[in-house]
Amino acid sequence: MTRVYSNPDPAITHLVHGALSDAGIDALVKGERPGAAMGEIPPIAAWSEVWVADPDRLDEARALVAKVMAEPETSGEPQTCSACGETSEAQFASCWSCGADLG
Repeated sequence: MTRVYSNPDPAITHLVHGALSDAGIDALVKGERPGAAMGEIPPIAAWSEVWVADPDRLDEARALVAKVMAEPETSGEPQTCSACGETSEAQFASCWSCGADLG
């Protein structure tokens, strides 16, 4: 098995694990409950990790991890809500202030 990702937040680690599983890549999360060891080990050693079993799919797994963890692209100009006048970024479909449809 090879570690392909680690993060101090197990929720993010499970997000990555889920993406790998959805792609049919056999993966495993380790270190989900590091709290008991905190102070006894270096902080980075307590991070949760995603490990991949199949060495033939490592490149694919690493590429998928990079895609999942990439910053979302924003395209377009901010939108002004016609109902309340608040401004929202282009990627949102609803107004953050009143919930009106921005489409």
